[in-house]
Amino acid sequence: MKKIYVVLLVFFLFSCKSQQNRNLHPFQRIENYNGNVNLTIEDKLLNTPKIIIDIINNMDHVDYYSSYELDNHERELFLNYFNFLPKKYKEIIEEKVVGIYFVNNFLGGGMTTAIFDKAGNMYIAMFLNPKILHKNISEWINFRDNSAFTNIENIITLKIECDSEFFALIHTLVHEASHVYDYYNFLTPYTEKFLINKKFPTEFVENIWIDYNIPNLDFDYSEREYMSFYNLGEKLNINDAIKIYSFLENTPFSSLYGSLTWAEDFAESFTWYYLRKYFNVEYITTIYKNERIMLIYNPNLNQLVKSRYKIFEIIE
Repeated sequence: MKKIYVVLLVFFLFSCKSQQNRNLHPFQRIENYNGNVNLTIEDKLLNTPKIIIDIINNMDHVDYYSSYELDNHERELFLNYFNFLPKKYKEIIEEKVVGIYFVNNFLGGGMTTAIFDKAGNMYIAMFLNPKILHKNISEWINFRDNSAFTNIENIITLKIECDSEFFALIHTLVHEASHVYDYYNFLTPYTEKFLINKKFPTEFVENIWIDYNIPNLDFDYSEREYMSFYNLGEKLNINDAIKIYSFLENTPFSSLYGSLTWAEDFAESFTWYYLRKYFNVEYITTIYKNERIMLIYNPNLNQLVKSRYKIFEIIE
């Protein structure tokens, strides 16, 4: 997940190099974190510093976030799932991620953010929701995708089938690791506006995205700009779900979530591609009306989605 407020926090990042750190929001300053890129992955599983908890509480307009400490079983689970990542993802996390922080009651599955040392070098902090350690992937994606809709009448229902064998951690970890990789390798033109790649557009976004959150008109739909997930904003009427997913079938987006921004598009597209190819995890959305099947969407059967898979070969 990439939260838009991160862009605003660092609008004044780049002046002369010696002044970079003083212009940063406290959320972006490496000294406010308790991690180190030289730590092992296990030792990067850290309690979230209070100053960071206070900041993200304020950013999300809540007061109930707190640091979550993993028990031994949860730490072992994380380390096992970390080994499921592509080699290049593991390498970039080992090299650039300062700390991996689990946050109680977090509104989302995960989040990555750029942080900087006093010399202006960029590193990454990763935040994860501890619920992904205990819910299976189908349960979690059902929650995520249904959180975009209000459903008062309960006539239209949305059901997602992925895989019950894996915990939701597998999806969230690949998704957030995709953001980390994107920060440094520019599969998209930028992950934050102050980090613009000179090459625009990149192959992944060409003819699909005009800008960070503005798709080509052929792939835009009126409800998209009002869509949000994880109870972080407005909700769409579930009665519009058939129309929205019918449109999605004719786009290169793996999911509604992926249609939010090009950053989420890449993270979702690669995640569902990778999970299907190496772990046989499907992502099938079925829409019912009064228990009658009205639509089934599987991105791995969408030729527009699959046409970009060749780009991912450089990552595997």
